[in-house]
Amino acid sequence: MSSKWLCERFRSNTIIIVFILFAGCVVYLSFKSSSKRTETDTNQSYYSDRRNDFDHDNSTKKCRFVFLDLGSNKGVKVRKVYEPWLYPKASFLKYFDEYFGPVSRTYRRQDVCSFGFEANPRHMTRLKQIEKSYINKGLSVSFENYAVSNRTGDTVTVYSETNFDLDWGAEILDTFINNKKNMTKYDVPTIDLAEFIRTSIQPLRPEKVLMKMDKEGSEFIVLPHLNENGLLCYNIITAMTIE
Repeated sequence: MSSKWLCERFRSNTIIIVFILFAGCVVYLSFKSSSKRTETDTNQSYYSDRRNDFDHDNSTKKCRFVFLDLGSNKGVKVRKVYEPWLYPKASFLKYFDEYFGPVSRTYRRQDVCSFGFEANPRHMTRLKQIEKSYINKGLSVSFENYAVSNRTGDTVTVYSETNFDLDWGAEILDTFINNKKNMTKYDVPTIDLAEFIRTSIQPLRPEKVLMKMDKEGSEFIVLPHLNENGLLCYNIITAMTIE
């Protein structure tokens, strides 16, 4: 067996192997690109649907200010926006006065649009009643049962204390929950807060956005995500409180 034949055979096999590897890379990159386009298209469709859910007929016409309520619980903070006289001693009222202007006989904050997220499904019946009541009065209010996060489409476990109005994100505070057996467990979908702000808040071009966070630990995920996306700037989120 000649060395020339061995070299030609080796060269031939090498060419075949290189071709196979090249073809494999092309298929992989095509699949990855296709998957990325599908994911992007899905996200765009999802957020388009979410904006349709949030933007009631009068929302885009009068959202001069926006209140973003993360962790709405029973909706008390949103009620303080439009009915502050019901909570005269509430310390949070000063923030609404500072950023939205004080309520008067001629100004009832009709130009404030409130968007609320609450992960605990137990509160949604009440929140939807509040939403409907305010919409009937011409106000722009919406509550959704999502856990705000840095991704959309994941599922987090929420534990609801039977005797207390608390909800816990197991993924974040699982080690602090000692009585899971006595709590009700819910699986709740997540929503990417950064993407929501980009697609549903920024297009409204509000003068000021006040964001309140009460997320039982998820702020350690959400805030870095907002910062990485450049959304913690004053011209996007005017002010923020964390409880």
